[in-house]
Amino acid sequence: MSRLLLQLLWISTCIPASWALSCVRCDSNERCEEEECAPGLDLCRTTVLRIWEDDVEEVERGCADLSKTNRTMSYRVEAKIFSLWETVCGSDLCNQPRPGRAPSFPMGRYLECMSCSSLGMSCERGREQSLQCRHPREQCLEVVTYHSLGTHTGSRKDEQHIRGCGRLPGCPGPTGFHSNDTFHFLRCCNSTKCNQGPVVQLQDLPPNAVECYSCEGNGTHGCSSEEAALIPCRGPMDRCLEATGTKGMDNLNYTVRGCATASWCEGSHVADIFSLTRVSASCCTGNGCNHPAGDAQYRSGGGSRPRPAYLGLTMTLLMTARLGGGLLLWT
Repeated sequence: MSRLLLQLLWISTCIPASWALSCVRCDSNERCEEEECAPGLDLCRTTVLRIWEDDVEEVERGCADLSKTNRTMSYRVEAKIFSLWETVCGSDLCNQPRPGRAPSFPMGRYLECMSCSSLGMSCERGREQSLQCRHPREQCLEVVTYHSLGTHTGSRKDEQHIRGCGRLPGCPGPTGFHSNDTFHFLRCCNSTKCNQGPVVQLQDLPPNAVECYSCEGNGTHGCSSEEAALIPCRGPMDRCLEATGTKGMDNLNYTVRGCATASWCEGSHVADIFSLTRVSASCCTGNGCNHPAGDAQYRSGGGSRPRPAYLGLTMTLLMTARLGGGLLLWT
């Protein structure tokens, strides 16, 4: 064995198998500090939220999952324009503030889209306004989220719509998921005011001849074999999804089944929307193939590897960030 090879082997035993990424962690109300990212969080990110008319800007920094990408979103709430700008990078402390330089939003004028929000009921009432996009790669978009709050107890539903400009994962799409209790949908288009018209409702999407099992919960409460129900899939959501992960501070096991587009089979959307960590997702194409007692070997999808979720200022498809009375953001 050559001397060089021996030296390389010796060096490899002295160097750790992996180095944890270090990022800056802080928000606008606290002092920034260095943070060693948890395993699987291999990007640093900077998230900026701006309310233009009030000249309000919130900045948050921290670690992020590899599924995170640079993204933007802007939309109107009555007379105000809300903008989200998030960037990620992959080297130590690459998201640290630069002295004398605040994060800035692009000021160009590009595609013109329709914009509205459920915060002011403007989407539901058809009171859309025009919005000028500020980035050349932004598209017109529509985001829908629906969740029944305690379906079995008859509680009311939570349904939100947003239209505006954005550059988001899942575009051009459409991309989405639905079960008996949940509906998440994103569609994008790339021509002037192409996102106008009636808001998307699940019941208005045509059945696609696919049936999948639907449930949300764990194996003993919410998603057992007895509780999983077969439902007709609608619109572009023609794959049967099964995803598992852990939820909350107690890391409780959580399972999601339902109808999905292909992009949901990779797991990152599931992690964001349901606030799960260590997500494993898979899809199949036969009717009822995601039954709890089904054989996993018949499933296919990109997300068999457990992955952590990034939980921060922007969590999920639609998230509530309490700034100025409430703001809904897609991630």
